[in-house]
Amino acid sequence: MAFPLNKSTTIAITGLLIAWKLYLSATLQLHPDEAYYWLWARHLDWGYFDHAPMIGYLIRATTVFADSEGWVRLSGTLATLTISVLIWRLAVQMFHSTEVASASVLLFNAFPMTALGLLIVTPDVPVFVFWTLSVYLFWQIVQTGQARWWYALGLSVGLALLSKYTAVLLLPCVFLYLLATQERRWLKTLHPYLALLLAVLVFMPVVYWNSQHEWISFRYQLGHGLKGDGYALERVGEYLAGQAFIVGPLAWGVGLCALAVALFQKDKAVRWLLLSTLPVLAFFALSSLKKTAAPNWPAFANVGLSVLIAWYLLQKPARWSHALFGGAFAVSLLISLIVTLHARFGVLPLATFSPEAAQADATNALYGWRELTQELEHRSAGARLVITSDHQLSAAIRYYSRERLIAVTDHTTRPSSLSQWGWPAEQEGRDGLYLWAAGHRTWVSPYEEFFAETTKAPPIPVFRPGHATPIRTYNLVIGHGANFAAEPGR
Repeated sequence: MAFPLNKSTTIAITGLLIAWKLYLSATLQLHPDEAYYWLWARHLDWGYFDHAPMIGYLIRATTVFADSEGWVRLSGTLATLTISVLIWRLAVQMFHSTEVASASVLLFNAFPMTALGLLIVTPDVPVFVFWTLSVYLFWQIVQTGQARWWYALGLSVGLALLSKYTAVLLLPCVFLYLLATQERRWLKTLHPYLALLLAVLVFMPVVYWNSQHEWISFRYQLGHGLKGDGYALERVGEYLAGQAFIVGPLAWGVGLCALAVALFQKDKAVRWLLLSTLPVLAFFALSSLKKTAAPNWPAFANVGLSVLIAWYLLQKPARWSHALFGGAFAVSLLISLIVTLHARFGVLPLATFSPEAAQADATNALYGWRELTQELEHRSAGARLVITSDHQLSAAIRYYSRERLIAVTDHTTRPSSLSQWGWPAEQEGRDGLYLWAAGHRTWVSPYEEFFAETTKAPPIPVFRPGHATPIRTYNLVIGHGANFAAEPGR
């Protein structure tokens, strides 16, 4: 390695990466998903259509005094710091090596999933934290043999479930470990079952909320994650490629080797890392046969993978293993820096390759929402109602107008919390706007259903700084006499 793996190096490099994350958080516009969860924070509840509610609570906590982009995203930076501390403590306890601990933390912070997945605040942020905390707490049970840790684990698992439903996968991971080791003795005591009961009690408000809303969130997530168009092996390849990107291709390859070697290890620490990682990755690989799993779905399991990679490469010090760790770290960090630099400064000349590549650039989602909203306010002539065909678009308009514009969604979009909340009754009969992305629909949008009279307005192109070609174009209709008879759900 070109630098020593110790606490000072880890603090310095992690601190620089967190400072970079803070800068990006404050200077990039919100992704529409983030604006959507900001709306959750403005309408706190025990449950929401799409996910469990924890991300709404976190955004509410960090935006008490201000709700600029940096404050909305603050929980992502705090999560990165918290997880880094937990990984350090876990690795030191497991392997009694500051070198392995340093390598684990540095790898985790270099992963593109950390640079991107914990920059954009979504339910992945809290589930990362509580999954990592649960992995750490279970290891305290194994290491100390003290029953009190079971109750801390139960609370942590409950909070993980309040963050994202897929945290339920932690339960079979723990059970498999208990069955596979002498820790199965715990199954003859009440403590695991009382801990499970505690987790269920913490999660119960979400169950109650769903029971009052036709189990809509549970039904949506089951359908979203498991329904598909038939089995196809190539989807597994897409899934694996996605994991290679969010971890880094070299680190992912080394990680697969580490998982394979760990299968034959009897060391308790290695076995727990294996069983808190591999079952999750395998579950989503199998489910991707029917429907491609998004790269972020199993990403929280890669926390344990970072420690496994460090153990695999550094358990027996050798020049080649240190060099391989350095290469894996450098490749992952390079991808993270290129993507985040491009997100902020547009360093990749995609337009020179093809206009289509520039148009499809995923980082475009971090631009244009403020400018679009300003133009809508300019054209609205005082009207507040905006109807769109996309819940994310509506959320971005609400955020950047600070709800001066009340954006709702029509019946053409997929259901969301916005469709549950309904339309503002005081706007019925008033003027408003209907907005949709050009090319988003192949048919004429049904704006005439929602107003007594409509007038087509010039489209609104949205540009990214330094780009001559619009990254998005929106069609706009000015409506008179809003007709709420056509409101979804009526």
